[in-house]
Amino acid sequence: MSVVKAYPLSECIARPKGPGGEDYPLVDHLLAVANGMGNPQEDIYDRLRFLAGLLHDAGKSRYNWQEYIRGRGKGVPHAFAGAMLFAVCLDELIKKWDLKLKEKQALLHLGVGLVHFLYEHHGEIPDINDCYPPWTGGFVPSDLKECDLEGIFTLVRKYFPELDEKRFSFTALDERLQEINLRWKNWFQNAWRHVDRLLESGNRYAVGARLCLQRENARLIAADRFHAAGVRVDELPEEYISPGLARQVQARIEQFCSDRKQVLTAAGADRLLLGAREKWRRKAVEAFAREWGNGVFTLELPTGYGKTLTSLSIALKAIELGLCRRIVYVAPYISILSQAATEIQGSTGLNVMTHHHISTLQRLMEEERDEDVLLESWRAPVVATTFNQLFRALFPSRAQHTLRLHGLKDSFVIVDEPQIISAGVWNLFLALMEATTAELNTKVLLTTATLPELEGGIFNSAVSLGKAEVVIARFSVEVRGEGDEEYLAREAVEAYKDYGSVAVICNTVKDAAEVYRWLIKLVPGETVYFLSGRLTPLHKKARIEEIRQALKNGSRALVVCTQVLEAGVDLSFRVVFRALPVIPSVVQAAGRCNRHGEGETGRLYVLNLLRGGETDTRNYVYRDPDQREVTDKCLTNYPVFSEDEASRVVREFYRECFRRNTHQAVLEKILEAASGYYSAPANVHPFGPEVPGYGIFVPRWWGEPPEIIKTALRKFHISRPDEIWELYASKDFLRSLSFMERKAFMGLMNHFVVQVPAEVAQEIGEPASNRSLLRLRYDSRYRDDTGLSVVDMKDEHEAWFI
Repeated sequence: MSVVKAYPLSECIARPKGPGGEDYPLVDHLLAVANGMGNPQEDIYDRLRFLAGLLHDAGKSRYNWQEYIRGRGKGVPHAFAGAMLFAVCLDELIKKWDLKLKEKQALLHLGVGLVHFLYEHHGEIPDINDCYPPWTGGFVPSDLKECDLEGIFTLVRKYFPELDEKRFSFTALDERLQEINLRWKNWFQNAWRHVDRLLESGNRYAVGARLCLQRENARLIAADRFHAAGVRVDELPEEYISPGLARQVQARIEQFCSDRKQVLTAAGADRLLLGAREKWRRKAVEAFAREWGNGVFTLELPTGYGKTLTSLSIALKAIELGLCRRIVYVAPYISILSQAATEIQGSTGLNVMTHHHISTLQRLMEEERDEDVLLESWRAPVVATTFNQLFRALFPSRAQHTLRLHGLKDSFVIVDEPQIISAGVWNLFLALMEATTAELNTKVLLTTATLPELEGGIFNSAVSLGKAEVVIARFSVEVRGEGDEEYLAREAVEAYKDYGSVAVICNTVKDAAEVYRWLIKLVPGETVYFLSGRLTPLHKKARIEEIRQALKNGSRALVVCTQVLEAGVDLSFRVVFRALPVIPSVVQAAGRCNRHGEGETGRLYVLNLLRGGETDTRNYVYRDPDQREVTDKCLTNYPVFSEDEASRVVREFYRECFRRNTHQAVLEKILEAASGYYSAPANVHPFGPEVPGYGIFVPRWWGEPPEIIKTALRKFHISRPDEIWELYASKDFLRSLSFMERKAFMGLMNHFVVQVPAEVAQEIGEPASNRSLLRLRYDSRYRDDTGLSVVDMKDEHEAWFI
């Protein structure tokens, strides 16, 4: 076989030596990925997957790539070679295997997709080209000359003896690839006849949504990245919750609820309300035990009725019954995620991995970073993540994002406050979540006090596990006029003088920071508390604890914040001022008034806040014009309403929004993706167009670190936050750790990270070589009262970083 300067495959390496001098033979990597994707002893589809894994990095045997990985040259592309060689094998196997027409079409659907996924397994997810193979115009058969083709096909024929080695000389490969160019269109047409047949077998959108999920790509990426990161099968048991452990954790939650009930009763909470929380938690678990055969469930409880603990109890019941193995909790915003994770960990005793790291400043195209793999694979018993990250799993744009599908498999997914998702993508989101229940064996729970219509995106049925009625009216809502930041601050101060505990909830960080500036002028000498997503998780935790202590026993507290308090934070105020949002957020905010029924009726005042007296910032966050218009109409019809009337206002809001626009057209993206145009739903986001975010590491303490932090600090022999960054930035530290140790270390780092937009990161962040996170360049930029909240950013980015 004619070759030009080739390393023997047996001598090729997949990556540089490890910190301990370990070798990483390329053959070992190819076999590991092959076995992670399929089985050569199973059916033709599993065999084809195995073959794709075996060839995925065959291009790393190129002479110049081997020189590069040994530090003796520049990097060269390698993924094209695996795609080319796989296509040649696919062509031969189709001829060798005795296939009926429908089998051939199904196999071509799998094979054509795998060709594209192999070609872009370090980059963007490609659309399936209907005219020519993906390497056309970029690479030619002669580019394979640097590879040890003889060694590659000797390896392949161990598992596919039906392949004739004589057909794989370099001269033959040139001819075969030209033939594939000519028949590619026929391959595509046969593959998508298979898709058309599937779409005709049931509801086209439901079937299409299952085809949209990047399962085959996920098999490849998971097998590749996990082996490269040193993830071993013997560590898998630590990443799941067993049925026995689930029973133990349920007993712990029972005790947690009992203890909390005693504390709240002593603090004057309404006994009827506390009884209702316990009643609905038990009823929901019992309902799930009867209806567990379904995939999608709903739980509608008024704010303050214990949604989080009820949802956890349901998830643990699913695990006890052997239906699921991990819990994935999904919250709307980074700002509430850490608090929810803290409550989950405190009530269950389980370790919680939080994932809200959005992107990196510099992408490594040849090797993804270990910490990215750790975060994006969601390999933990409990994962707490954001809507943005879940949407990346459902609507991925890069191959790396499909790792999350591995984490979703066999999971119980709790989607908290789903009504915050943009109406324009709501049905698309529902369809893909329902698809995960069939394709990934997930159970999905949508939990909120204000659930939108489901019929536009759920094609089977969603089972209600509870729809609680209000037992006592804890609050009333009253619409006020409009005004600027000073006006809102003065109104809040007057209420503070009269009632003692007041919260002001603004739509954006910039608005909240300006109201805060006015408040500290108006009440000099008084403590004004500030909360937003621009505080580190440790800082937010300490600040919320300060507020909780200030509120204890009816003491005074004046708080200004973004939507941090609107969900996931158990604080209760006598009066809440809310900058005009949309109706569901009005009701959520009202749930922070007299939350436990501990006093007389709480008051929520809704004001139209105009930045600088001119700019209405509501549309920065609430972008659907129908929802804004319907909100204004509802508040005109109901300028004052109590909690027991709130559900009627919410129903009218959603009914009118649905009447105006059912948002069915967006479902066409499903059919486009099912036909191979994966870019159609790629980069769909929960709140509108995505704003790239970057994690800024802030080396500061606040308050007493939780025990889990102390344990991690002891484990890594760290005495101050600066040392966390020093270890992270050092060249070989992460690679020297086991998979579980790396997870623990990255979990520790997350407690010190704030997400900011790109232009802010460039101003205040300092990178470390080949690392995803940035370090705060000047410690003085992070303020003790407002964190990074006063650092300017573009108005259109404000919805993403509240």
